[in-house]
Order: sequence, then structure tokens, then C-alpha cells
Amino acid sequence: MFVSWSLDEYRGLFPGRPAADEAARRRRIDDVDVHGSVATATMTLRHGASTFTDVFLPARTGAGWRIANQVYHRHT
Repeated sequence: MFVSWSLDEYRGLFPGRPAADEAARRRRIDDVDVHGSVATATMTLRHGASTFTDVFLPARTGAGWRIANQVYHRHT
């Protein structure tokens, strides 16, 4: 399934505080590859019984690096 959110919709998904099980979650940065002002970054998140592979597409702007896009795969 493909979903596209505006910045306000995306920010609305987060309550502004860590999840109750945050201490049990594990994250690992697997790879970062920079090509001038764009990059890819791959991360693994272990969350309960699921493991997620996230792929980020950051872009360098005048304000610094910003995530332009993100996709993920959920392993069960």
C-alpha cells in the first residue's frame, strides 16, 4: 500500500512523547550513502514481534539535511 501525507498529517501521527515500549525497541543504522546534496540511509527497527527495514531519502537544504521521502518493509 502506498500512502502520501502532508507534513502536518505526518507530524500528527506522533504525540510528542516516546511510546510506552520505547525502551524495548532497538534501532540500527545499516547504511548511509551520500551523493553530493542527496543521500540514501537504511535503518532496521525491531519493534515487538516485528522488524522494519526503513529506507530514507535525505536531501541537503539551506537548513541542513531533511528527509525528502521514506519507505519501509515490515518483516513478520
